[in-house]
Amino acid sequence: MIADHLVTALETITGPAGIKTSEALRAIHPGSDPHNLDAGLMVLPKNVEQVSAIVKLCNDNRIAIVPHGGRTGLAGGAVSRKDEIILSLAALNRIESVEAAAETAIVECGVTLQALQEEAAKVNLTTGIDIPSRGSATIGGMISTNAGGMEAFRLGVMRQRVLGLEVVLPDGSIMSDLAEVTKSNEGYDLKQLFIGAEGTLGIVTRAVIRLTPADTFTATALVACPSAIAAVSLFQALRHDRSLRLLRTEIMGERYFRVAVEALGPASLAAFTEAPIYLIVETEGLDQQGAQSALENALGAAIENELVLDAIIAQSGKERNDIWNIREDSNVITRAYPNGYWFDISVPLQHLDAYIRQFDGGVASLGADVRGFAFGHLGDGNLHICVAGENGNPDKDAVKAVVYANIRQMGGSFSAEHGIGLEKMPELHALVDPVKLALMRTIKRTIDPNNIMNPGKVVS
Repeated sequence: MIADHLVTALETITGPAGIKTSEALRAIHPGSDPHNLDAGLMVLPKNVEQVSAIVKLCNDNRIAIVPHGGRTGLAGGAVSRKDEIILSLAALNRIESVEAAAETAIVECGVTLQALQEEAAKVNLTTGIDIPSRGSATIGGMISTNAGGMEAFRLGVMRQRVLGLEVVLPDGSIMSDLAEVTKSNEGYDLKQLFIGAEGTLGIVTRAVIRLTPADTFTATALVACPSAIAAVSLFQALRHDRSLRLLRTEIMGERYFRVAVEALGPASLAAFTEAPIYLIVETEGLDQQGAQSALENALGAAIENELVLDAIIAQSGKERNDIWNIREDSNVITRAYPNGYWFDISVPLQHLDAYIRQFDGGVASLGADVRGFAFGHLGDGNLHICVAGENGNPDKDAVKAVVYANIRQMGGSFSAEHGIGLEKMPELHALVDPVKLALMRTIKRTIDPNNIMNPGKVVS
């Protein structure tokens, strides 16, 4: 337990409302991991000066800090333990500016993705990144895990969306690197150290985010493809089609699609053509009719070229939402198959078909009651995978062997967009180049010599 006099010192910094102990924490949802609130003590600073004072106090007294954003992370990066404090950035939630001319925003780290999207929309801009947990995921958390999403193939992940950062370092000092321009060659690009570091090197408190013009006239289709090879070929054809602008291409394996569509409906989608691979394709045109026509023509040509078996083009906002709900409510798999393990990998597109065939064969070898589900972002080869047993959890090591088989040889990654946290540390240590891993440890020891920043996560 944290000593009473240190809790009092923390309360002096934040005021009584800035401290929540075990009793008050019971009213707070732990988020994606039930152990996120196990520390039993949460501190809620109101500004960067309070964050700095809290971190300095903790560093001086060797108290470990676990930063919290929206608690939507899926790799255990927000898990806390006794004798640690949770530092919640929820109160740092101001959108300081949205500049239409420069297409930038300056925000505090506790701003949710949806709040920034809504503010940017007022000047016909958007964040250039979108994830299903937009309503609770915070900008600081997305930076710390280097979140990706469905538009990464054309607009990049958070590393490409961040122009500048303000970070509180483990000794309490504040690094301000809030450049608002793309071209800023001022020595080492230190902000990149903190993007994807999951709070192990410092605490992101403010950021300059690159925005992008909002989509205006879009067309959406659900597409059945005969193979992953055909799906990749369709993606490339649409990407190079000058009559339209490809915005999003989400991929779903047959097993995922059938479970999702039968649970979520509507009946018209549940009756859609059977196929091994399904895509959700969204494009943009100069006007609404043009967008619809261009996508219809492109898919018609793809059917003639045997890249597509069938397609449904949404004719209304409701039909579009029904199609996207199949992809976005991926928890439907957990509800149907609770005894499973989830993975987040990426595979180069030239190896995607081989990986999927290898995966399906590997899952079959695990037993007749084991099911494998795959879906994700086709454009960047990012697959979200669940392997579940109908009668209990399958052997986790055997499942990992199937999921990660040949992933490095194919040029892929065992961790695409959800971070390392606690969950993927064994894979990091087993699969990453040892020289790279040693350098990561050197950086951690140099910046955080007392190991107070989210200890035990990412790199030991």
